Amino acid sequence: MRRIRSLPNFLRPREKLINQGPSSLSLVELLCVILNTGTKTHPVHIIASRVAKLLNKSEDITIASLKALGVGQSKAAQLIAVIEIAKRNQNSKPVALTSPDHIYAHAYEILNEDKEIMLCFYLNARGELLKKERLAVGSLNKVNLLPCEIFHLVKQLPVASIILVHNHPSGSIEPSKQDILFTQRVKRAADILGITLLDHLIVTKDGWKQIPLSDSADSS
Repeated sequence: MRRIRSLPNFLRPREKLINQGPSSLSLVELLCVILNTGTKTHPVHIIASRVAKLLNKSEDITIASLKALGVGQSKAAQLIAVIEIAKRNQNSKPVALTSPDHIYAHAYEILNEDKEIMLCFYLNARGELLKKERLAVGSLNKVNLLPCEIFHLVKQLPVASIILVHNHPSGSIEPSKQDILFTQRVKRAADILGITLLDHLIVTKDGWKQIPLSDSADSS
């Protein structure tokens, strides 16, 4: 992300939230909205990125750990309050992934990775998120993901559908031939198991793109 002030209005986190809704923002963008300003030495998006990495480690966040990242005490207290609210509501409201924008917002942790990472979202019959799992690291034409690795939770959870997401560290949003063929193989395996592959997204820091789930030219 470039400096917030250098972005056009419609791409600035606060304006984006107002016009497109909170689900359209990445974790870093949401943190930018909360933090509002940076410091003399670090712009707000740099501090937000550091905080996002700390959150991704699933460690207890403290005032001290946030201040070590350059967050002032007042803003650190605000972040702690927001995190506590999220924790208290985590189990009371099931997450429903109803659009690619929602999916993109929940794939924030792989946007800045320098390796290709595959995430799988497991959903129940109501479309509510049961579990999100990191399946593989590498590139799709090098990592041999087997159906058993993707569908291993089927016997443990009431999985009705899945959503796949992987990043392109190159920044290209276009699916490769390997991406498309991999998606088609997973869809065939899902169909056999009676599970719906709802979507497969490529994500980058600049956005997302859906991979076709079928190919009319594919007769296999």
